[in-house]
Amino acid sequence: MNKNQTIKKLTACICAAAVAALSCVAVSFAAEKEDVLEELSDTSLYLLEQNSSADYTNDYVLGAVVSGAVDESFCESYKESVEAALLENGGKLMYTDYYSGEQTESLMYEATAAIVLNKMGYDTSDIGGYNFADILSSYDLSLVSNPYYLCEALKAARAISAGDELEQKLLEALMTYYTVDDSDSTLGGMNYWGISTDNNGVFIEAVAPYMSENEEVKEAVEKSLNFILSMKRDDGYDSSVAYASEYGNPDSTALALRAFVACGDDENAVDAYSLLLGFKSSQTTGAYLYYGSDNVYATKDAQSALLAYYEYLASSSEEETTESTETTEEATEAGETTTEATTADSDDESESTTAEDTEAEETTTTTTSTTESSTASTSTDSNPDTGAAGITATVTMLAVAGVIALKKRR
Repeated sequence: MNKNQTIKKLTACICAAAVAALSCVAVSFAAEKEDVLEELSDTSLYLLEQNSSADYTNDYVLGAVVSGAVDESFCESYKESVEAALLENGGKLMYTDYYSGEQTESLMYEATAAIVLNKMGYDTSDIGGYNFADILSSYDLSLVSNPYYLCEALKAARAISAGDELEQKLLEALMTYYTVDDSDSTLGGMNYWGISTDNNGVFIEAVAPYMSENEEVKEAVEKSLNFILSMKRDDGYDSSVAYASEYGNPDSTALALRAFVACGDDENAVDAYSLLLGFKSSQTTGAYLYYGSDNVYATKDAQSALLAYYEYLASSSEEETTESTETTEEATEAGETTTEATTADSDDESESTTAEDTEAEETTTTTTSTTESSTASTSTDSNPDTGAAGITATVTMLAVAGVIALKKRR
């Protein structure tokens, strides 16, 4: 075997290992992602049995859209519902009080509709002639008495790219609800009838994207997470100190999962997801239990957490696949460049001795063996984090081994 053949064989080993490792990472991500999607689909179908209307007041639509539980005609009907309401109320979505029948403009409905329409693929700058960025911007925040509305509005502003000015305005308004726990300065959270896991889950999901640019937000998120973790029980997450028990509940567990996802806390997210599944009904597909009985509200919270977790995994999977593909392409290009350079040098060199050829073959065999071992290790790793690390380590190790072999050969 001459020098060029050895080099080409080494390059082929490196590229093959990179492709194999990439495939293993993609498979491990897909398996977990698809499991969560199935749970989201079942939960969405159950909720649609409770309310199947394509109306902007339906709380279950977003998860149903992402999971594919509704079709295109449903989405079109939803859009028409929003358009009709905007036209009827001068560019506002209204909430009707169940008892008094009084109507007031609803920031929550407007924010949720913006998110849903954007997810459906519609242009939120022209829904019945109205621009949702303008609708959100024109809302008088002094009328807001519930910080959950601000959380949803901030998420909506970010989703539809309503502008930095609106995002900062909403963020500042929301941060006024944050407080440090009186009994423990390492804990804190959104104070709405007290600090709770539920409050903090929604709060963290809304403000976490601003941690890197705002030290105050970063500290608030860290202390809010600490509070959530302090509420962990053996079977899930409890709500608050004021209503503390020795047991977890599905609502708080779902909101804890949303918080971990928003912060990219994979370890706690995986654990919270597992705990949340412990509240699934064994009698009704898609339903979640509250004190042993199927409960729509608990299921709604579970749906929101499953949605957040699925989208997080899908996004992470795409990023890892892109990065891994780029690494593989770089390794391939590097291998081709090395081969071309070495081939050019070999034109002026004498033919290698039999002993050198044997040494090169032994090096190639060792590298191939290492490749098979590394690939097998990566393929059995179902954790997304270690899968990504596995492909990086595999490609790096093989590239180094190839360089060493080439140097020895020369």
